[in-house]
Amino acid sequence: MRIFLHKAIKFFIALLLLPILPPLAICIWKRALQFNSRLFLLDNPLSLCAGGLLLWAATVLFFHPPPRIYVFAHELTHALFIKLFRGTVKKISVKQNTGFVISDRTNFLITLAPYIFPFYAFVWSLLLLPLLFLTAWPHTHTIFWTGLGACLGYHWTMTGRLMLTAQSDFSTEGYAFSLTLTAAANLFLLLSLLYLLPSFQGSGQRFSILGHAIWDSYAATLCFIRDLWFNIQHLFATGVK
Repeated sequence: MRIFLHKAIKFFIALLLLPILPPLAICIWKRALQFNSRLFLLDNPLSLCAGGLLLWAATVLFFHPPPRIYVFAHELTHALFIKLFRGTVKKISVKQNTGFVISDRTNFLITLAPYIFPFYAFVWSLLLLPLLFLTAWPHTHTIFWTGLGACLGYHWTMTGRLMLTAQSDFSTEGYAFSLTLTAAANLFLLLSLLYLLPSFQGSGQRFSILGHAIWDSYAATLCFIRDLWFNIQHLFATGVK
């Protein structure tokens, strides 16, 4: 009964989160339309990340990365979030196609962490970001941002694939809640990058603009749903008469 109640509550939360997905997608589309082709010819973080994404896409077409690489990141992400929530990791198992983590603590963030947290992008940033600011080597900038784009591409590719499969992580938290939260988190990550990566200057202002853009798109979506509902009511009322 308790498990059923928890899943019912999460299903209700998923219904509340669902209306945010169209606004996020609309914001991404509008932001992408603001860029011109000249921007991607410049040596800026956004164009380099986009190049890394394209390199990853080309790699996927010709090579199949060993599944163990993803399983390793997947289970370590579980373990990382367990530690963040002050839990104890008792055992980690990483095999060719499967793995598991045994701990004394769990919650929905621990369970869904591998799908909303880009592990390899985080490790890449942790290792190379200091070099970006501490070294004068001219190619560090290019290597860092291109590699980050490739890592993000890997995360989104694997997350997209797993969202189409029957994952135990999703069934544990409820499919509606898991898929909605995963989609919202990754759309927000992509949108944030589109606003922040063209330059480092004015990051605070860019976050403010990002918030306004999401709110405007959300309000527009709600207005669209309201107008659609009124039109349907009017259609039925006219049909009855």
